[in-house]
Amino acid sequence: MKQDKRSKRTRAWLLETLLDLLENKDYSEITITELTEKADIARQTFYRNYDSMDDILLSRLNGIIDEYLEKVFSNLETKKDPDWDFEVRQLISLWQRNEVIFRALKKAGLDYQIMEKLSHLFTRFHMKAQNLRELDDKQQFLVYYLAGGVFMVLNKWFEDDMKFPVEQLTDLFMKAANNVDQIAREYVRG
Repeated sequence: MKQDKRSKRTRAWLLETLLDLLENKDYSEITITELTEKADIARQTFYRNYDSMDDILLSRLNGIIDEYLEKVFSNLETKKDPDWDFEVRQLISLWQRNEVIFRALKKAGLDYQIMEKLSHLFTRFHMKAQNLRELDDKQQFLVYYLAGGVFMVLNKWFEDDMKFPVEQLTDLFMKAANNVDQIAREYVRG
C-alpha cells in the first residue's frame, strides 16, 4: 500500500514536471535526465514507473479514458436506446477538463493516440447501440469516420481556444452520432 502511494506520487510529479517543461520547450528537447532532475527523482525511479517520456502522457490519457468509460457505460446500462446526450456532454467536458494533457499529447506528436482511443470508444458505443458482438468492415469504417471527425473538430476547437459554444458543439456531435447510427441500422437491415 505504501509503495503504491509512493508510485502514484512519483507519477504525478513526473507528469506535472513534464507539463511544466512543455510550457517553455519543445517535447523533443526535453531529456529524461532533465525531467528527473527537475522533478527531484532518481533516474532509476523514472524507469521503475515508465519506459519512456511518451508513457507519462499515454498513461494519463489511459486514465482519462478509463474515467470517462466508467461514467458513460454505467449510464448506458440504464438506457434502452441511447440518445448520446450524456455521452457527448461527458466527452466535451472531458476535453475541457484535460486541455493541458491533450495539448501536451499534441506537442509530443502523440495526438494520433487520442484518435485511436476515440476509435475504440466509438466502437464500443456502436456495438452497444446496434446490439452487436463485433463490427463488420462497413461498420468499422463508420466508426473510424466518426472518430476522425470528432478528433478533428476537437482539435480545431482547441486551436480556436474553445471559443465555439459548447452547446453548438454538443449538438453537432449528437447529430453526427445519430446519423452514423442511422447509417449503421441500414447496413444491419441490408
